[in-house]
Amino acid sequence: MKHFRTLILLGLMTLGFSAGAQTYVGTMTVDGYRRENVRVTLKKTEKEGIVLTMYRVKFARLMPVKIDFDIPRMKLEGGRLTADGVVPVSNGKRYEKYTIRNLDGTADSKQLSLTCKMGDKPFSFIGQRKEANR
Repeated sequence: MKHFRTLILLGLMTLGFSAGAQTYVGTMTVDGYRRENVRVTLKKTEKEGIVLTMYRVKFARLMPVKIDFDIPRMKLEGGRLTADGVVPVSNGKRYEKYTIRNLDGTADSKQLSLTCKMGDKPFSFIGQRKEANR
């Protein structure tokens, strides 16, 4: 019975990702620089697989502007999120200098958590799922 419930939960998670984006709000840390209340979406696309989008973020205290950026070609299997050698994109521009390496995390109906290297900087995010009506 326990395995059946797990299969149902995984099926519902997959359905949720195929039906639309999942939104999470939490804390992003890049090489010691920390930002709170960062909004992130995970969305399944036909062309790019799972795409993580971060909205209005800065990666350093002195960064002059906030940007939206995507990490495409991520894989989500059994709640585990992975990617390696993926170039992030912002406003159509690729940022090879910040290639994502060794991304490992988890994503479910309550929380998103991930760590990786962004270029040569350690990067992490942990956030709680935001309900659509909130």
